[in-house]
Amino acid sequence: MRTMYDALTARNILKKDRRPALVAGYVDRIKLAPWTDDDWALFPDALKVRIVKKASTNDGHVLDVEPGDARPEEAPGWAAMRRRSGFAHPVIYCNRSTWPKVKAAFADQGVEPPLYWIATATGRPEIPPGAIAAQYLLDVAPGIDISVVADFWPGVDGPSPAPLATEPGVELMERITVTPPNAGSNTVRLNLSGSAGAAVIVRPRINRDGVAKPMWVGNIFAWGSDKVGVGHNPKSDPGYDDRLTSHRRFALPGAVWADLEYSAAEPFDIDVVG
Repeated sequence: MRTMYDALTARNILKKDRRPALVAGYVDRIKLAPWTDDDWALFPDALKVRIVKKASTNDGHVLDVEPGDARPEEAPGWAAMRRRSGFAHPVIYCNRSTWPKVKAAFADQGVEPPLYWIATATGRPEIPPGAIAAQYLLDVAPGIDISVVADFWPGVDGPSPAPLATEPGVELMERITVTPPNAGSNTVRLNLSGSAGAAVIVRPRINRDGVAKPMWVGNIFAWGSDKVGVGHNPKSDPGYDDRLTSHRRFALPGAVWADLEYSAAEPFDIDVVG
């Protein structure tokens, strides 16, 4: 897990940490001015989380739901608006006591649930089940709050795989952790479903700085139940980039097993779906 700082005044964060992994700031205005481009530029190496206070603002990663800002019943409309604009992973920030009201609003309005960043103020860097981040320390320095964040935050760290719900009948079958014997060329054998939606998703590990060390995926030799080769060998595709620094999905329709060539210096995960 990682540490994230948020503040009304960006420069206050520098007094606490000059090289934070993640920072969160405001991009619209209710009472105080939003962060400027110069404010964001203070953190060239940090992942930047953009917060909006108004449910009418079609921008940002996060909607702030608390008194004086957006209301729980406004959160579903904002999330739906962001998804229509192409941002697939809207986040709602709220405190623990407001969380049930926000969840109920999404259920009542029939809107797909968002990700959640919950203010717990427990003093312990723990993320409650169902959340992506937890604000566990408040006002640790002038106007600065500290949160603990999951190792991968969809939409902030980068794109995540398309939701499996977009492919009827496709579900996660197994998640495999691969511990490379060395950083050279290796092969892992995978058992698949043989369905039209069979696929594997290779997931490099995201570190505390919000990045993954590069790994490489070469050919994938996949076979169907009739022992006939299926799927594709990525290295033969024009323009294929075998270097991975984020998750990548490989469709293998009809495959019941596959040998995946890889090179990785650190453990990584493979999701087998079908």
